[in-house]
Amino acid sequence: MDDSLSIASLFPNLFKTTKPITVGSNALIISASLLHLDEAQMLPIVLGLDEKIDPSTRIKMYATLGGYSVLSAIMKTDPKNYLKLLWRPCQEFPSWVGSVKYSDVLDDLLKVFDLTRFGDAAVEGNGTIPALVTLQDILQLYKNDTIKSTLSVSEIGTERVEISPDGSLTDALRMMFESRVRRVFLSSERRNSISFISSRNIIRFLFSPERLEIVKEYPERWLNAKLSDIDPSEAKIIADGKIVNQAASEIGDRVDDCLACENANKVVTRWDIIMKPWKTGNYLFAGIPED
Repeated sequence: MDDSLSIASLFPNLFKTTKPITVGSNALIISASLLHLDEAQMLPIVLGLDEKIDPSTRIKMYATLGGYSVLSAIMKTDPKNYLKLLWRPCQEFPSWVGSVKYSDVLDDLLKVFDLTRFGDAAVEGNGTIPALVTLQDILQLYKNDTIKSTLSVSEIGTERVEISPDGSLTDALRMMFESRVRRVFLSSERRNSISFISSRNIIRFLFSPERLEIVKEYPERWLNAKLSDIDPSEAKIIADGKIVNQAASEIGDRVDDCLACENANKVVTRWDIIMKPWKTGNYLFAGIPED
């Protein structure tokens, strides 16, 4: 791939971007507040855990705190021990993200995303703490036509996983883990509105002041909730024939934002917009726009 696609040239201000950081010894109940902020596009780096080399990919991995790993730990915990779980150090629930060098090219970064199945990666520069780059950063390259693709949203979309609005919170979590997705869509006859519950919606709900009061008094009841108790998110509907660059402009900037195909029963996420053209080779580098 062309040297002009280096991470440093594409994201010259990457190391100036404020990144969330948490100390590994902090209790989960404290650090989890970073996981449901809409403005926090990246996972918080966990200080206190050394980086490691993944034995299968040989990629250097950095510890972050991710909602998926926290929810996984909750699901594996005996309900009577939920309160104890909340006061355990957050470094016990790491999500390991891959890393690249600032001098590496975009193709190297996307390979790390693909191998780790994470849309976040650490970028090593001259400092001791790496920068973080996310799918949202790369999305901007499609928004400003630095990268172009002719694929349609119906070609890159992923089948929606649906659940009844009458289902329980634990039903939704089981479905997410079984289907390896981060959002489940609420089945409905309505065509003009498509709602979903994401892992971030659930984290926000569980770590709300009201639910934390419940877990203090009645730990076993912490997860006892219907999906109707949780504020859902809305997917923006997009015409099936629109192309990747149009989808990048329409998807929105909130972490949970996604698109729903107007006719096909598919969802289009940032992962779809960025990784599907790269995986199929249907993308073209058009050049870095002048400031």
